[in-house]
Amino acid sequence: MTDNLVYIANGGGGDCGITVAALDYAEGTLSVVQRVREIGECHYLNFHPNGRYLVATTMDDDVQVVSFAVDADGFLSLISRQPAAGTSPAYVFVEASGRNALMVNYVVGEARGNIRLYPIDSEGALGAASEHIEHDGSGPNRDRQEVSHPHMIVATPDNRFAVVPDLGTDMVYLYALDAAAGKLSLSQTLDLPPGAGPRHVAFHPSLPRMYVINELDSTMATFAYDADDNWTRLSIESTMPRYYVQPAGRPNTCADVHVHPNGKFLYGSNRGHDSIVIYSLDDDGLPRLLGYEATRGAWPRAFMIDRRGEYLVVGNRHTDSAAVFSIDAESGALTYRSSLALSEPITFKMRG
Repeated sequence: MTDNLVYIANGGGGDCGITVAALDYAEGTLSVVQRVREIGECHYLNFHPNGRYLVATTMDDDVQVVSFAVDADGFLSLISRQPAAGTSPAYVFVEASGRNALMVNYVVGEARGNIRLYPIDSEGALGAASEHIEHDGSGPNRDRQEVSHPHMIVATPDNRFAVVPDLGTDMVYLYALDAAAGKLSLSQTLDLPPGAGPRHVAFHPSLPRMYVINELDSTMATFAYDADDNWTRLSIESTMPRYYVQPAGRPNTCADVHVHPNGKFLYGSNRGHDSIVIYSLDDDGLPRLLGYEATRGAWPRAFMIDRRGEYLVVGNRHTDSAAVFSIDAESGALTYRSSLALSEPITFKMRG
């Protein structure tokens, strides 16, 4: 059985770049089944829509985008490599047609980051980049927003647009996606409050709603969109407890965001407070704070919810562990089940 496998990006440059682990649904535990050593460090990974290929970013050889084949048992073998043209490849995604891998570099040396597209052939091999885009602008936080820092790229549910939250410019960019040509053209931008630092987005499974987690001011924004491509910000909520006092020199920064498959709950990760914030979602997709769950480790950079909606797995990057929580599908509450030692877990993905 391979539908219980979790693919984990290891960012620590340890004994492997990717760990493949089996999720035991009965026990709520993870066990390692493969350590992928063809790359030494992985900063993000994602699956091709057909599930037979996986793309990833690595710091190997001046930073690369790579692709792997996934065999019948779920094991990975390297197919191809392409230069990433940056120094911090923060995200990679394969759009729904399966023709293109979309990637962003958070930074290039000390300069602004970029957006790149790579064609994928029928055998899962990546071709030379067909698109390279950079953003102008900056934000008020001079330590973190001195230039553009795109942090994610993902397609809208209808695959018509590529969405790029840019932490450096306090904007989310919407690019019209021409999958056949491997090209992007800017359609519009969505503004966030100055200093917000938009990092990741997630879409509601049935409503036209997008949620943006903002790294620098620890907030969650909700946007509505319609068939005429009108986007409206509906709300912005704190991800932090009302009376929480942040430690000096270690302010909280948000990282990841996901919606439960049933559309009733929204989750985000707090690094510093080291928690998962939990919101309920009403019939209009608007969030209401329910509470927090400690991640049992430090600096939860990323997490995932399995396709059944039964488990949430979060990576505590600074304490080298992945924590597994069961999810109550009626209340949204999380219950700690187990932890697995891993070298700097950054990303978690399952097929399907």
